[in-house]
Amino acid sequence: MEPSDDRDLTHLLREWKAPAAPATLRARVIGQPLPWWRWLFAGTIRVPVPVAVAAALLLAAWVYTRIPAAAPLAGPEPTVSLADFEPVRQLEPRVVGEVK
Repeated sequence: MEPSDDRDLTHLLREWKAPAAPATLRARVIGQPLPWWRWLFAGTIRVPVPVAVAAALLLAAWVYTRIPAAAPLAGPEPTVSLADFEPVRQLEPRVVGEVK
């Protein structure tokens, strides 16, 4: 190619018009939009990681504050004594589960 060809090519490229895209191209590339009710089952929402972590921490803190505190016992804890211990009168063993 000679340097003069470059000017000719530039002139031809300025005159050239791209062909129009077919009407079905958009549907093939982007796809059909989902109905709103179907999006509820299959849709996604992108959330940045810091926002998701902050939301998870806030939810955990909210749940933690909603857990009721254990009620204090009415009186002192009962003491256990072995003085009242009695052995089993009749032993009836039971196998639970499969024996291998």
